[in-house]
Parts: sequence; C-alpha cells; structure tokens
Amino acid sequence: MSAPAKQRVALVIGAGGLKCAAALGTWRRLVEAGIAIDLVVGCSGGAIFGALAALGFEPEQAAKTAMKLWLGDVTKRVNYAALGRASLPGLLKFNERFGIFKDTRLRIGFEAAYGKFTMFEQTRIPFHVVTTDLHTGKPVVLNRGRVAEAVRASASVPVVFEPVLLNGRMLMDGAISNPLPVDVAVREGADLIIAVAFETPRQPDVRTAGAYALQMFANITNQLLAYQFAAANLMHHAEIVTIAPHFEQNISFNDVARIPFIIEQGALAAEPHLDYLKRLLG
Repeated sequence: MSAPAKQRVALVIGAGGLKCAAALGTWRRLVEAGIAIDLVVGCSGGAIFGALAALGFEPEQAAKTAMKLWLGDVTKRVNYAALGRASLPGLLKFNERFGIFKDTRLRIGFEAAYGKFTMFEQTRIPFHVVTTDLHTGKPVVLNRGRVAEAVRASASVPVVFEPVLLNGRMLMDGAISNPLPVDVAVREGADLIIAVAFETPRQPDVRTAGAYALQMFANITNQLLAYQFAAANLMHHAEIVTIAPHFEQNISFNDVARIPFIIEQGALAAEPHLDYLKRLLG
C-alpha cells in the first residue's frame, strides 16, 4: 500500500500591528512540537513577522531580529510636506501618496532584517503577502519581487504611512480588504490552516487626527475580521485552527521593548492547540 499523502500546513498571520510578533511564539511552539509549515501567508503586521519564518530564520534568531525589524521611532518623524499638501491641496497639489509619518525607519528595519534585494523566490518556505489596491479596495496578493518592498506595501496603515506604488498599482494595508487571509491558503491548496488572529484595538482617547484615523481603521478591520471568522467556519476545503493571543493592555506601534513578552503570549496561545494539531497530522 502507498503511504498517505502528506498534509500541506499553512501558517496564516493576520493584521494586528506590533502584536503580530506573537506569531513568532506560536511558530516556535509548532517547530518544537514537530509541526512543519509548508506555506506562510501574512497581512500587514502579519507579513512583517511572517517574513522571518518564511526566510528560514530559526525561532530564537527570529525573535532577536524582530527587535531590530520594527524600530521604536517609526511614528516619530512627521511628514510635514504631506501635511502641507493636505492643508493646502489646491496650492501644493495634494496626491494619494499621503502619510502623516515618514517611512524611512520602516524601510531601514525591513531591509536590514530581510535584505534589501531578497526576492520571494529565495524564501525557504513559500510566502504570500496580502495588500490592498487603493483605487479598487480589492486585496492584492504578492509572491514575486522584493520581499521588503511587498511587506512595506502591506504595512501602509491608511493616513499613518503613505501607500506604495508597485507593479503599476497603488498598494496599502492588507488589513483593509483581508485582515485574516485564510482564503489565500485555501487557494494555495493547504489542507490544514493555522490562523493567528488579532483584534485591532480601539483608541482609548480620540483627540488627534492620527488617533481618529486609527479608530476608523479599527472599526473597519474588526468588522471584516468578524465576517472572516464566520466565513472560515463555513469552509470545507481545509481544516482551520484559529489561535488568538490575548493581551490585557493595548500594544502601541512603539512598544518595541515588549516584543519578548508579545512573543511569549503567542507561544502560550498555541499551547492548548498542539495536541489537536498533532492528531490531525497523524
């Protein structure tokens, strides 16, 4: 008798900002349990940290790199030129490449971690990054070209960072169209999908334009996430196991010092699911 075909396992990491570093803890526990990943799909923050797994970093090495990947001052350099264009759109010619903060530190961190010219074809595990077309609102899946550029596009939080022109399309945060892209893993033929999901936190105090934008963003993505949970439960094409790390306090963009804690929360969230995952995989 021939041996049964190996089940294809996908790790899908949803949007969630810096909290997505928790997926590194989840991934570490999967590796320790002997559960191999055959596909990584990332969206927004999920793409940022999912890239480390896809590129073949060892879990401990990935955790150390994460501290350098997302620099603590990513929202400290204000883009005054963009604000000027927004204030005087007729005079200074406002355009769609608007972001309150400069993305210099984002690019430095991504290129240092992944390599400036590292291509998708060089990843150890097949990797897919979900972004959103600014003009159509539809999700765009990237799996070719430079990894750092694709991740930068997926991390373009509306109003906060400017979108990225890539392959003739203006691309922004994947969370706007597909905050937990399990459908991408289904289309790629995954038999078992491990989905790491995060709810976008609401702003405790909406007193600035940035906080207002983030509050609207949270409302939209949380509603989308709820619908995707419902749709995932109706899917019969693959087994979907959802892991949702829990955080008592809000994790902000600049909480880099808390990354080790965030990673451990991801490991703890994975623990109750390991026996079930191993039974599914025989």
